[in-house]
Amino acid sequence: MTDLLDRRMVMDMRARLILVLLFVSAALVPAADPPAPPEAAKAAAGVKEVIGHMGSCADRPGNTLAGVRRAAEAGADAAEVDVRTTKDGVLVCLHDDTVDRTTDGTGKVAGLTLTEIKQLDAGVKFDPKFKGERVPTLREVLQAAKGKVGVMLDLKEDNEEYAKRIGAEVRGHGEAKRLVLGVRSVGHANLFAKLLPEARQIGLVPTPADIEPFAKAGVRVIRLWPKWLADRTLVPRVRKLGLELHLGTGMGTRAEVLPLLAHRPESLASDDPTALVKTLKEIRAGAK
Repeated sequence: MTDLLDRRMVMDMRARLILVLLFVSAALVPAADPPAPPEAAKAAAGVKEVIGHMGSCADRPGNTLAGVRRAAEAGADAAEVDVRTTKDGVLVCLHDDTVDRTTDGTGKVAGLTLTEIKQLDAGVKFDPKFKGERVPTLREVLQAAKGKVGVMLDLKEDNEEYAKRIGAEVRGHGEAKRLVLGVRSVGHANLFAKLLPEARQIGLVPTPADIEPFAKAGVRVIRLWPKWLADRTLVPRVRKLGLELHLGTGMGTRAEVLPLLAHRPESLASDDPTALVKTLKEIRAGAK
């Protein structure tokens, strides 16, 4: 009787061990990408614009010529950059209002001259292999992109002199018809509609309450933050106004893109436009 109980205990322990090993093995296997529903291919085909956020800030320093070139190589429709004004009135591409985070310098962009900013390294903090990358002027970005990729400008300042400078740079060195303007206020929308009527505008609405005022100002594309999509009334509000939808996808992975396609966006942005272009191509082809 004792031998029988011992054998049963050993068998029970072996069974438990096998279950534990199976559980551990399963945990080590990467989760599969969610399958594309039948309508996903059609929704992906409806995306007519891919924008590289800050150029291609996943694998290149943001707001640099290296990033703009990478967006072009990826097949993006536009490379997005942020535009600010130096102390001596030159338009440069930097996300923050200081140079501290992305360069080896310190200080406010508005408190530094172009010469001072050009002495800073805009690549080494991202990765040492980009050492020597400089903060580009808007003119340099427009010239580098011309004939290769469109440009989206995130308008970081809100005054008429700033707007006029941007208009002059685009007219002199860019392609107005391939330009996308990220407008942050109704004032922006109205002013740039006069200065650069050929350019498309994406409304970077500060809050959902701004959707209707931006539409009234003539903005035809609205950016919604993904976290806002929990409010299921927002996308129908955009559509009721006859507007297009722009969404950010993060890294452009399949897991990120598929849920967003349920909202049928016409425009998507990604820190990694190479990945986003690849993901959309696979979904359009019905890849599982």
